[in-house]
Amino acid sequence: MNINQQYISERNSYSGQIPRYIVIHNTDNYSTDADARAHAMAQYHGNFDGYSAHVYVDDKSAYQAMPYSRGAWHVGVNYGGRLFGTVNNRNSVGIEMCVQAGFDYDKAFANTAEVCRQLMSELNIPADRVVQHYDVCAKNCPSAIRAKNDWNRFKKLIQGKEKENSPSGGKEITLTEELRVIFPELSRGCTGTAVKMLQVFLQVQADGIFGTETENALRTFQKNTNQLADGICGKNSWTAIAVHMRENTYVA
Repeated sequence: MNINQQYISERNSYSGQIPRYIVIHNTDNYSTDADARAHAMAQYHGNFDGYSAHVYVDDKSAYQAMPYSRGAWHVGVNYGGRLFGTVNNRNSVGIEMCVQAGFDYDKAFANTAEVCRQLMSELNIPADRVVQHYDVCAKNCPSAIRAKNDWNRFKKLIQGKEKENSPSGGKEITLTEELRVIFPELSRGCTGTAVKMLQVFLQVQADGIFGTETENALRTFQKNTNQLADGICGKNSWTAIAVHMRENTYVA
């Protein structure tokens, strides 16, 4: 994806940056015109007080607003994040996904993942060092991605393990391919509809929260279906679940 460099400046930045991490944010700015270009321009003209980021991405475009060799003011205050201090303003690149009014979430999500992949390659940053702002300081950010429980899917996209969901163009799609697109990798701590579906199949309390009971039931299922009993519901587990649902053969 082309990253426009028209509005690069050193405003609100630190010298001595050595990029080792990428931190994913979203802007939480829902104004009609609050797209990537508008944010990059605002930073360029010094309109942000105490804040900055390296790249802004929306559903149509991406704008770099600061050299990657400069540290941006994007980590912020610590509310109890597990990586605060390890990840900081002088060793990380901040990418902001724009969420302006009427934006196309899926396109903005895919574009943000694509920009992240490009920066991972350019800066030699591995996928395990791509983190949510939440991981660093416990702020609910990127809120749009977190609201959809999409972080696992984002991590798969940046590693090339999942293709963007698009029409098949007449190509036959197998059940396994559909499962990769529809169902995220689930593990302890995940929440949402996909967790509820897993819990219904495993015949445990379907509260949408992946806790100890769900993990233990999943491990039992994995063991009984000759899988690695790691308590993580990924491609192999979803495929095995689909087989048992189709054949109606699983008894908890």
